Amino acid sequence: MAQLIKLQDYVSRYERNIFQYPPKYMRLKSENWEKMRGRFERGLLYVESTEEEKTEKPTKWNKILQRLKVEEAEESNEKASPYIPQTLKELKQFFLDGLIPFQLKWASTTLQDKSFLAPAYYEESVLKYFLQRFPDTYLLMYNPIVEMKKAHMELEHIMIGPFGIEIITYLTDSHGELVHPSSEKSWYIEENGVPHRRMNPLIPLRRSETFVKSVLRKYDLDFPFRKVVLAPDLTFMEGQEPYQTVYIGKEKYNDWFKEKRQMKSPLKHDQLKVAEALLKHSRTTSVRRPEWDYEESLMEE
Repeated sequence: MAQLIKLQDYVSRYERNIFQYPPKYMRLKSENWEKMRGRFERGLLYVESTEEEKTEKPTKWNKILQRLKVEEAEESNEKASPYIPQTLKELKQFFLDGLIPFQLKWASTTLQDKSFLAPAYYEESVLKYFLQRFPDTYLLMYNPIVEMKKAHMELEHIMIGPFGIEIITYLTDSHGELVHPSSEKSWYIEENGVPHRRMNPLIPLRRSETFVKSVLRKYDLDFPFRKVVLAPDLTFMEGQEPYQTVYIGKEKYNDWFKEKRQMKSPLKHDQLKVAEALLKHSRTTSVRRPEWDYEESLMEE
């Protein structure tokens, strides 16, 4: 799972200590996946907790291990039944789904502060795609809000990998088949020979690029970056790719995605330095957590 280090202008644990939380997340995820898989293989995943488990510190991770995913009976009065994974593949997806709330908690709270998370993010399909389909060594800033020229702006997604940054706009069109890139203010997306306009995605990408370049320059950080128009379900037609920009449509998507999935490199110091700098210049809106909430947060660490 890519790590959600910044979500809009919510407070993030990663912005408090970018060198502590990414390796901590990777360690906790690995430990608890092995624990869950072991219980699954022994047929003990949903039996009564042992006395030892009952005395464990009630961390968020333990709650995930003990969680029962209940599905409502469809359009009936039948009692909902617990969902029990039947295969290792189903177990992996169950585990990844359980990590979404955990990731969102780290991306909207610290031990002492919290932001008010919009509930829609729990079901945000594009966010879920980035978090669940890419390795842990990718650090994601999802539509971060930053200050540029004394104004606050929402940027495109910024994915910081071990060897470079990709500034990504995710292009979707449920009624589109072909994309006609252009240097104009509008692009055309075509279905069954009928084109319709949409804003040129390069415009917000360039704005995001300006922010990234300015931060890298300010801290004298030499780290490569490129802009990506990501459209897995569409086909790009004619159009020259601008400098440091790639169009990833149907024809290129599998190779692009495979390259990301096969990334075996650990977190890099330069990567974390870049993430730290970008986070430092991102906007944060939060409030102080109540004392009782703060005490609960200590138990989750």
